[in-house]
Amino acid sequence: MAERIEYFNNWRKYAYEICASLKKVLQDVMVVVFGSVVSGNYVPSLSDIDILIVSDKVGDILWQAKMNLYILSELKSDITPFEFHYSNWKDYEEFYKEFFNPRVEIRC
Repeated sequence: MAERIEYFNNWRKYAYEICASLKKVLQDVMVVVFGSVVSGNYVPSLSDIDILIVSDKVGDILWQAKMNLYILSELKSDITPFEFHYSNWKDYEEFYKEFFNPRVEIRC
């Protein structure tokens, strides 16, 4: 539980680390943190940390699963509270940007 609380207390730091890791393979990428962690209404034992990964290189479900594993390996952890979601730039601008509020956008 202490490790889980660490993720919630330092979610911005981890979001920047995730973004930096993704930049190595996706180049043009943005990480958007949204949901209860941003609004401050989270419960570490129950909540997750929602992260939307925005890139035009987003692929199918198999590609997304591989990216999830890549991120976890970069974080050096098999278990984290992160829930990863994916979007291309067009869909982010036309839909998600309005839907996910409040949100924190991280460009790296």
